[in-house]
Amino acid sequence: MTIIPPNRMKSLLRSGKSVAGTMLAEFRQPSVMQALKNAGYDFATIDMEHGVFDYESVADLSRFGRHIGITPLVRVPDKEYPYIARALDVGAQGIMVPRLRSADDVREVVNVIKYPPFGGRGCSFGRGHTDFHGGSLPENMRAANEETLLIVQVETRGALDAIEEIASITGVDVLLIGPTDLSIDLGVAGQLDAPPLIEAINLTLAVCEKHGVAPGIQITDLEWLIHWAELGMRVLSSFSEVALLQRGGISVTQELARFR
Repeated sequence: MTIIPPNRMKSLLRSGKSVAGTMLAEFRQPSVMQALKNAGYDFATIDMEHGVFDYESVADLSRFGRHIGITPLVRVPDKEYPYIARALDVGAQGIMVPRLRSADDVREVVNVIKYPPFGGRGCSFGRGHTDFHGGSLPENMRAANEETLLIVQVETRGALDAIEEIASITGVDVLLIGPTDLSIDLGVAGQLDAPPLIEAINLTLAVCEKHGVAPGIQITDLEWLIHWAELGMRVLSSFSEVALLQRGGISVTQELARFR
């Protein structure tokens, strides 16, 4: 019997549904996961690339998220083994990897995320990702390989050039567009309507459909998010918890401006 908890986000994607989430940049209290769950989000990405989090914070946020039904993901700083393995061991149910530039980069990540026979991840059960239970080693390895979600960010020209090969790699679940960094790499920094960026996103959608991979995007423009959702984006990530708080606060203070 396995003690690996099911991955709700991965289950929704397998069934053909779309999922909505946001980034965590600053707030380390686990209660932020409850607030996001109450708001209707399916997942939250703990940002260790640009955010403030250490592994203790990741452990607390991930454990709380798993138990209330919002999938905890971690965007790691880089593709190296210690970043990914530790995030998974403390309880993340999915890994988002930035700045990948080739299919070989992605294969390296798959090898880190998957246990044998599909990869080389080191075993350390009885930790946060199993709620400190033991269980059958072979069954836990099998279940972890099945339930862990891999999100490859498409935000470099190299990843875009290799996107067909990347999408065909076993173990890749999501190709997620990072439009800001991708626009910079394509020479159209910040121009969400620039033809090179539009073409890149459309290519990603087509390749994902061909290979059975879920397409996604992380964007801070709601109109563009809806536009791409209507065209088939299924992993819909927008803003951060800080941005959501500010947007909500601004809408209130603007209404109150005439009284101040």
